[in-house]
Amino acid sequence: MTVSTIDTRYGTYNSHSFSNGNTLPLTGVPFGMNYFTLQTTDTNGSWFFNPHESTYQGIRLTHQPSPWLSDFSQFLITPVTGTLQRDSLFHRQSSYQVDQAVFRPDQLSIFSNRFRTQTTLVPSMYGANIHMTSQHLNSGFVFFAPDKSSYRQLDDYHIAVTLYNASQTQMENFAMYIVLQFNHPITKFSQLVEDTHLSKAHFEGNNIHIRVDFDTQDVEVKLATSFISHAQAIVNLNHINDFQTQQTLATQTWNSLLQRIHVHDKETDAKKMFYHCLYRCLLFPQTFYEITEDKKEIHLDTKSGTVKPGKFFTNNGYWDTFRTTYPLFSLIYPDYYEQFLEGILTHYHDTGFLPKWLSPDERGIMPGTLVDGVLADACAKHIRPDLMPELLQAMVHTSTTEYPNGLYGRHGSKTYQELGYLPLDYNESVSHSLDYAYSDWCIAQVAKSLHQTDIYQRYATSSLSYRQLFDKETGFIRAKNRNGQFRETFSKYAWGKDYAECSAIQATLSVFHDIDGLRELLGGANELTRYLVNLCQEKRLFEVQNYGYEIHEMSEFSQTPFGQLAISNQPSFHIPYLFNWSTRKDYTTLLIKQLLTHTFSPDFKGYPGDEDNGSLSAWYIFSSLGFYPVCPGKATYQLGIPQFDKVTLYFPHVKKPLVIKSENNYEHYQFVQQTLLDNTVVHELSHEELLHAKELTFTLSLLPNHN
Repeated sequence: MTVSTIDTRYGTYNSHSFSNGNTLPLTGVPFGMNYFTLQTTDTNGSWFFNPHESTYQGIRLTHQPSPWLSDFSQFLITPVTGTLQRDSLFHRQSSYQVDQAVFRPDQLSIFSNRFRTQTTLVPSMYGANIHMTSQHLNSGFVFFAPDKSSYRQLDDYHIAVTLYNASQTQMENFAMYIVLQFNHPITKFSQLVEDTHLSKAHFEGNNIHIRVDFDTQDVEVKLATSFISHAQAIVNLNHINDFQTQQTLATQTWNSLLQRIHVHDKETDAKKMFYHCLYRCLLFPQTFYEITEDKKEIHLDTKSGTVKPGKFFTNNGYWDTFRTTYPLFSLIYPDYYEQFLEGILTHYHDTGFLPKWLSPDERGIMPGTLVDGVLADACAKHIRPDLMPELLQAMVHTSTTEYPNGLYGRHGSKTYQELGYLPLDYNESVSHSLDYAYSDWCIAQVAKSLHQTDIYQRYATSSLSYRQLFDKETGFIRAKNRNGQFRETFSKYAWGKDYAECSAIQATLSVFHDIDGLRELLGGANELTRYLVNLCQEKRLFEVQNYGYEIHEMSEFSQTPFGQLAISNQPSFHIPYLFNWSTRKDYTTLLIKQLLTHTFSPDFKGYPGDEDNGSLSAWYIFSSLGFYPVCPGKATYQLGIPQFDKVTLYFPHVKKPLVIKSENNYEHYQFVQQTLLDNTVVHELSHEELLHAKELTFTLSLLPNHN
């Protein structure tokens, strides 16, 4: 499978009220600073691309990691010819043939029916090359960015642009700097205003439309960006090759990373979805540091508003990605994981706290500080051990220090330390408490590896404090007030208030680090089995009173017929694998095979819910391979059922590849009779053994083993 076979539009048919992935068809290089996509409308906010709409307003440079966080430093490029009557996006839009356009990770190519232009974009780390050819009139471009922007013609071939649009940031004058270099001289540089076309060297204002014209039908543009300065953008520009070379480099970069996993099976929908998911995993986090002319790594620290040394990455929500995305990086892309850890440490140096949700800087949203799971998993798998002493310091500081407005660190940290849980006067208190308990366990594991006995013992003990929220009467983990009393009113179907994007049914199982302990709280293996079976057999009921309306996660959950197993959202990702701790381990494979087959599809409705920075894609990849990281921070994987006959994994730091084979891999064989790692029967997988094994073999069966 190569990058040329990937259609970036899977999962892009979405709306504010329903998600089929909430993805954008992004073209760029892996973990690039910028991505590019079509904008089909400017009237739907963050949902500016619809794969079924056959009109587009331009190619959009975007940094939107999720529609729920919106875009920053966006810039619209529209190829045009002839006369434009108005300066609105609506009056500039053109139709295109949806089935003939090229939407690939390494290339975006569109023919404008209105302007009769073919435009192809190929990406680089800090920009892109754009080739535009007109069939009948001289070529031109119109540029647009919302809010304040400025455009200055530097000479006949260069334009400098400054964008000030940002959805949210701590830096008052946060900007992106762009330098455009054309291969033909500019003949006209003007602002689009109704009935007026003023030509001058500099334009500045809010929501302005700028046109550039050429005396030729064929134009190439190099576009370079920087979050630091125009001077740095020019440095980045000098590293962009000619169009053909850049296209080759982008293709090679994608192929080199995609081919670390080789699915040998013939072309199927499952294989198409698998590689699309792998592409999605290679988009985030995005690079936010740059390389100076003398090869130094620098980044913009938005908290101080200054430029500092070091790597930095943005557009990542650790509440989503710690579960699956980073464990996948640990196995297949540890060389990138190493760099991401440097970026996390840079954030601590800049702010005094570990990050939670970056876009471009800290948003302070979602429960917990689940970057702790990323750090503990790296520690358990011996990734950048040299960084662990300082990262442990950062973990402890972040867990114990409250920031005045709650932007950084743990909400209610002091109260949590006093009570061992967050009381119900805090929003989503149960989800916060469970996540803090897991983070405490993560801190304990890193401390243990560094022989910090006092820290280990303190945090290992506090990691079990979640148990006091278990209500034996109802059988669920519930919210308590500051006096230790459970909330008076309770419904297991109620989403929100005490639980983040789920109900008590799913949240009670969010104890990744102490599943044995949770099983005992529930009453043992038989009771865990009963709980899980009931969860899967339950009607898809939910109650909205805590939110006041039906959030989109409820809508998506209700459309997937798997009971209360809401695979559409992160709190349920690990639930199918919990049957491995029950008396019916065979139910894991039964569920996984059905979920893979019936909730994902290689089309515009690709996903059962928000894809979220590669997290749902990584779930699909792990589950397709036949194993899953239930608890990041433990260097083990729980067994499932593979989807393909044969897969080869190529590990960058290990010379020998691993071959995964599935015997009797028929559609109706939904159970695993036996799993062998190099001819040894295994019931779970060690990360280290997996890296150095030659073959992992699953023997599938029609019926489960009889015990």
